[in-house]
Amino acid sequence: MSLQLVLLNQLLRWQIKRRFRKNPDVQLLRPLMQQMEARTSQLPADIKVEDLSLGGVPAERLSAPGADQSRTFLYIHGGGFVGGSPRTHRPITWRLAREIGVPVHAVDYRLAPEHPFPAGLDDCVAAYRALLDMGLHSKSIVVGGDSAGGNLTLALALRLKAEGLHLPAALVCLSPATDMTGSGASRHENAEADSLFVEAMFDSLKPAYYANHDERDPFLSPLFGDVAGFPPVLLQVGEREMLRDDSVRMAENLKAAGVEAVLEVWPKVWHVWQLNADMLPEGREAITHITRFARQHLALT
Repeated sequence: MSLQLVLLNQLLRWQIKRRFRKNPDVQLLRPLMQQMEARTSQLPADIKVEDLSLGGVPAERLSAPGADQSRTFLYIHGGGFVGGSPRTHRPITWRLAREIGVPVHAVDYRLAPEHPFPAGLDDCVAAYRALLDMGLHSKSIVVGGDSAGGNLTLALALRLKAEGLHLPAALVCLSPATDMTGSGASRHENAEADSLFVEAMFDSLKPAYYANHDERDPFLSPLFGDVAGFPPVLLQVGEREMLRDDSVRMAENLKAAGVEAVLEVWPKVWHVWQLNADMLPEGREAITHITRFARQHLALT
């Protein structure tokens, strides 16, 4: 455990969890993440970024010199379905672009409450279809995302399966929310240990994102979906997160369905610690694991 992890953990508890104790509204994530953009949007000089549209959905394409243009990583950012953007998640996406050696397409899907479920998922489906229309083979695409984006990654695979489309080469889910019913034990057991969030936040998500939908709808809660036939899945989560069991139980379901599932439960870290890779050795190490997994399934040597 690095010194940076110890210090940053205390800082996050003071700056973020303290705010949510006072006002446990998930919609606070939007202004918090907007404040992050000035720092997170900075890119190394060798990373090229282009704005584009994927099936009518805004996105950005990040690439490093020598990128293999025949493959890509479709990244779906987190932010509680109400906040975040490709710019807030560049500390992850530029590293994936450089280390994997393929372009990363980061989709700027519509957010709640202005655009509740299933608008964001529809946008992710449209973006994936657009990559296929560009001539990319499904097995040349890895799809991944964090938190809400991890949920959308799994829900996207369920939608592709339901619509008879070819699934990507692999999926990567970082601290994904997979169970809107909140039935995992860690939702309560880790309420104090979690460095960022409080339990009441999850109650505020329903009216903002999916007020009139069944919480067990697999496109909302992929934990309850039929995952047979899924490509290999990597899940990374912190042992102290309230969402820990969303990953643990999802991995169990995947394995029970005969799917290759790699579950990494990291000690001491917080929700989507990979976003802090600029400062955190554990964040950079986790991205190295993602890189290895993605390169393996994109058949990159």
